[in-house]
Amino acid sequence: MNENESEEITLRTKLAFACGEVGDNVALNSFTFLIFTFYFAVVGIPTTLMTLGFILWALWNAINDPLIGYLSDKTKSRWGRRIPWMIGAAIPLGVLMILLFTPPTTYEQSPSVFFYFVIILILFDIAYTSFNLNYNALFSEMFVDMKTRSATGRIRIIFVLLATMFALVFPTFIIEDITNEDPIAHPNTPYQYIFTGIVAAGIIFVFYYLILMWGTKDPKHISKDAESSMSFINTLKFTFKHKSFLWFLFPALGTWLVINILPTLAPLFFTHAVGIQDSELIGILLLIDFLIAAASTPLWEKIRVKKGARMCGMIGIAVWLIAVLLFAYSTNFMMALIFMLINGLGLGGGLYFYDQCIAEIIDEDEITYGVRRSGIYYAVLNFLIRLSMILNFVIIGMVFTSTDWMNYDPNPGVDVILGLRILMGIYPAIVLGLSLIGMYFYPIKGDRLKENRQKLTELHDKKKNSIEKLS
Repeated sequence: MNENESEEITLRTKLAFACGEVGDNVALNSFTFLIFTFYFAVVGIPTTLMTLGFILWALWNAINDPLIGYLSDKTKSRWGRRIPWMIGAAIPLGVLMILLFTPPTTYEQSPSVFFYFVIILILFDIAYTSFNLNYNALFSEMFVDMKTRSATGRIRIIFVLLATMFALVFPTFIIEDITNEDPIAHPNTPYQYIFTGIVAAGIIFVFYYLILMWGTKDPKHISKDAESSMSFINTLKFTFKHKSFLWFLFPALGTWLVINILPTLAPLFFTHAVGIQDSELIGILLLIDFLIAAASTPLWEKIRVKKGARMCGMIGIAVWLIAVLLFAYSTNFMMALIFMLINGLGLGGGLYFYDQCIAEIIDEDEITYGVRRSGIYYAVLNFLIRLSMILNFVIIGMVFTSTDWMNYDPNPGVDVILGLRILMGIYPAIVLGLSLIGMYFYPIKGDRLKENRQKLTELHDKKKNSIEKLS
């Protein structure tokens, strides 16, 4: 293999591959945007039980995600390591998008509703992780040279943002009373949530079909690494000995903490802190945020090509930090709109560096151990994504409890509004500050990056030659 090997992959394949991001992000962001508000404000589960449910979910993730990553790296099949998992998860994930919004119809604070909530969280996580983890692992294996990886990454991020825009904006046009402020005037709110889940399921089915039909290509010389996989204990041990990965965990966790806090609290924050009662205006603000993020992707690609993924991440995080502080103290629609423009720019940079850095880390790991272990790395990152959501929910629960907003009240006091501003501003700013420190010490840059690229090319040449001799 040489550095141009991935250029053999056609534009159609790259576009079809990026379709996986549409299904992934419609699923994840619909879940993130609606799950807390639905079960807290519509179903009526108290904050304390919501927090307990997410803690139980976290404990499940601690086992589920690394195990799926490990099993994925060991999978042997005629379709390679990743594709069987993706096929098996596609339909269940779509079905679960509907089941998320169909709890027991009594809508009372009964144990059955809480148990349904916890079970549906766990089932969603199994299906989502099985697809997303293997999809991301396949990205680092299909697109190896830096030019093609960077270009494909740009397409992926654009698809991510378009899907995220849809997931965050579409519900605001369908669900008339997203916070269930007036259930008498809007009795169809629960059914509108279900309809949103049905639409999300349809999108997942269509776009997963596109990637599975035309966007996947199993690199035989890499999938053969399943025969040389490590034990589960050694896999975890060597993963967490990787210093580049350990430094990257700070900005990775920070990125997802901040990404997830916006859609989780957006309905409550815009309604009660900014004073926007029209759900369509909330949708417009979210749309602006992600349109700017998508439009900024070519800028971040240029910075990444000229300065590297590390510098791209540092600049993006710094812009984002300033933006969240300004945005959280918006008091009307126009202020929120202006600050959303800056926030979108930071969001675009935060998303772009993430994919590029983890691919570099997996490259370096393969050079060290001779086996490509994409699955376990994305498993840890998937756990971080879920952990970020759980940490957010726990912190939200603590703030809501301290401001006496344990059960939903459509007329909160000034303490609740201050709490919402802190959750949307001070908290993410602190998180991004720590992320900036981690990104500063991220060591894959300059000569080390160039040396890694050369060693990876030589290693893949050996693997390809070995397969050719056997065939």
